[in-house]
Amino acid sequence: MTTPDAALPDAATARGWIAERRAVVEERLAAVEARLASVRAARGDWIDEEHDPEGFALTFEWQQAEGSRAEHRAELAELDAAEARVASGTYGVCTVCGQPIPHGQLELRPARTVCVACTDR
Repeated sequence: MTTPDAALPDAATARGWIAERRAVVEERLAAVEARLASVRAARGDWIDEEHDPEGFALTFEWQQAEGSRAEHRAELAELDAAEARVASGTYGVCTVCGQPIPHGQLELRPARTVCVACTDR
């Protein structure tokens, strides 16, 4: 059950939002890991990017996948921090203005620590 936006969300609601987002991020991370494995397999013993026509494409693919993996891992760490805020009773409080973050904002980005109004400033 969601409480009015003027109040902090209850722990069960917050954990639900976090769990839903975590599932999405973990699924995307698994896809990136699979992509990295396929690039690793395609590269095989290849070591000469300059003279191999596939070299640049494989390196570019690898770099993109590594970047995506880093972003997904960072978001998982943010979700872990959100879980800790739920446990401490500070989840949903803007770290800038100290006001409750509207539920709609938290539902979209459950690791959010700053309300949109403060972000826009």
